[in-house]
Amino acid sequence: MQKSVAVRKKRSTLSSLFLFTCIFLLSGCSLFSSNLSSTGSSSNSGGGNGSDATGAVVKPTPTPDPVKVKAQLLLKKMSQNDKLAQLIMVEFLGSDYAASSLQQMVAQQHVGGFLYQESDGNFQWPNNTIAGLQAFSAQATTDDPTAPLIAIDQEGGTVSKTSAFFGPTPSAEDLTLSGSPTTAYNQAQTDASQLKQLGINTNLAPVVDVGPDTTIFGSRFFSADPNTVATYAGSFIKGSQDGGIPGTLKHFPGLGSSDGVDPHVGLPNVAKSLADLQAVDFLPYKKIIQQDNPAMVMTTDVSSQALDPGVAAELSPKVLHYLRNTLNFNGVVITDGLYMEGLYNGVHPTDDQLAQTCVQAIQAGNDMVEGPSTPAQISAIQAGLSAAIQQGTLSQAQIDQSVTRILMMKIKYDIIK
Repeated sequence: MQKSVAVRKKRSTLSSLFLFTCIFLLSGCSLFSSNLSSTGSSSNSGGGNGSDATGAVVKPTPTPDPVKVKAQLLLKKMSQNDKLAQLIMVEFLGSDYAASSLQQMVAQQHVGGFLYQESDGNFQWPNNTIAGLQAFSAQATTDDPTAPLIAIDQEGGTVSKTSAFFGPTPSAEDLTLSGSPTTAYNQAQTDASQLKQLGINTNLAPVVDVGPDTTIFGSRFFSADPNTVATYAGSFIKGSQDGGIPGTLKHFPGLGSSDGVDPHVGLPNVAKSLADLQAVDFLPYKKIIQQDNPAMVMTTDVSSQALDPGVAAELSPKVLHYLRNTLNFNGVVITDGLYMEGLYNGVHPTDDQLAQTCVQAIQAGNDMVEGPSTPAQISAIQAGLSAAIQQGTLSQAQIDQSVTRILMMKIKYDIIK
């Protein structure tokens, strides 16, 4: 009996040992299989986060932006003078492409764009018909492999620059009085369609200055209420850009609160505190930049006491820094016309003065300058920018960044095919 009990105990011990060994071996196999599976999925995964051999999380490689990639490839092929010319939007006199200086500025100097102005005689025969202006625009586009921005100020109302072709259009104030932001959107869509018929690919509108129509700008303002301006101007620029025409918020940092001086003859001044500017003048920019992704913002000739007293905004690094880093605008920044006499104590600038001002504007952080009108002025600006780079007051990286922004906008809106 005692022997039988001992045998049973020995058998029980052996059974337990066998069961433990099996469990141990099965656990080891499971762990090995799990590690192998984990390693395989990590190394073969093309999507979400995986882990490396140490178990650390590996973030997926972001997909390159094809628009940016194409812009950077174009940038690499450009000469330095071609890069510098991309920073310039010109005006020109007359309506004969072959005989005007525009052909040289586009076909040989490769400027970034040009602006149609009725006051410069650009809509005289043969450009006084839709077909005539379309042919003019097409010739300019054909002559430049990087395709120029072909711009116009089509705000509506008193600044209806296409009225000779399509008749008058409602002003910003009229659009607000309609009571429907959809009306502003639809008008911008109509404008975009008409601009395309003329071969125009860029609109320097809408105005987002906040102020009453009793100022010198009158019905060009949407409203004296910043939220209303944000709503209607936002609808307008969305309509334009949905229609394939990049739009422009102007005039930063705002003329609605200025002392009423016309920037064409003097330098306006805004005495508001920064808190007041943020609550009123900057509010439409903040909202529209966040919601509607405007292609461009235009800086202008105004002195803002809260940002940089006594300095024209478009020549102020502090103003441009605020636009880029506080309002977080990452599109193309273009100046207002740098020939306006408010920048020169009420007198018309010489070619040397204009070139120097253009260099200052680029140094301040603008991507494009607007207003030069002759090949000689283009050459002087290029020389001035080159000298600034050599002297270390302007970096090559800033030039390349500005040109990349301009090229990306042209690619996005199918201006560069």
